[in-house]
Amino acid sequence: MAFRRGFKSQCERRSVEIRKSLNLTTVCPLSAFDLAQHFDVTVWSTEDVHGLTTDDHLCLSTEDDDCWSALTLRIESDHLVIYKSGQSDARVNSVVMHELSHIILGHELADAVLLSDGSLVPSNFSQDQEDEADWLGGTLLLPRPALLKIVQDQTADAIAQRHYGVSTEMLIYRTRMTGVRNQMRNRRH
Repeated sequence: MAFRRGFKSQCERRSVEIRKSLNLTTVCPLSAFDLAQHFDVTVWSTEDVHGLTTDDHLCLSTEDDDCWSALTLRIESDHLVIYKSGQSDARVNSVVMHELSHIILGHELADAVLLSDGSLVPSNFSQDQEDEADWLGGTLLLPRPALLKIVQDQTADAIAQRHYGVSTEMLIYRTRMTGVRNQMRNRRH
């Protein structure tokens, strides 16, 4: 995952700017649903999608199907994010934030093709855009100042996860990728 020069720093700055626009400090939690409301993006679960056959709804909502967690549709100038119901709250917060990151970054939405077996697959998938949305989404959920505070205050992982609405995996990933534990350890020496 190689990003263009300055991308990670740009994400940290965006996280601070977005929090300021919502009257939040740099260490305040940011819910994907609050951010969606701020950007006037509609968010639905698969339970909110009406007019589908029972089979189609079951196909969308199957919990053991890992082929998708959330997607973004553009309807004229509006965006609609749909996430698969049945996921944990932390997972929903993460996948919706990922979709919002695509919008914030101005990414081209993927076109979808319907295969003969009924599967819906993207026809113009971009791994670079997925990686960028992953990074910005993680930064919006757990910005560097929040991670530094968590480490400095020696906040238990379970408490930090509940406070920021993130999974164990997200907390570990962001802590490791930002190097905040090493940074704090080096400050003490």
